[in-house]
Amino acid sequence: MYKVFFVLLTIFAGTTFAHGDNSHSMGTEADAMKAAGEVYHQQGISAIRKMHPEWMNHKRDETLRQGVRSEEHSLKACVHCHSTKKPDSSYHPINADGEFCSACHKKVSVSMDCFACHRTTPGEGAK
Repeated sequence: MYKVFFVLLTIFAGTTFAHGDNSHSMGTEADAMKAAGEVYHQQGISAIRKMHPEWMNHKRDETLRQGVRSEEHSLKACVHCHSTKKPDSSYHPINADGEFCSACHKKVSVSMDCFACHRTTPGEGAK
């Protein structure tokens, strides 16, 4: 019984403290939206932090197995908002050390294999 309690305590403590540091940029577009008081994620940040893995897996299953492609919760949209621009207007790869995705994934010790296949920077036509 103590082992189960310890495991649960470790999981909850890890998820509680994993997102406590807000020193990294959320991305160029996301930072601009936040500064303007705009809200993109209607579910709220805490829901996104908690449900992100499940949503990504669900979206993957819909897209790959059922052929459903929509803009809602697309990885392309995530990369667009959460990538940071360099001074020369090109983008840092979102999975580069210290960038939005990698910073959170590193804190919770989760590998990020999405970008083995997907773009790490916004494509042509990105703002």
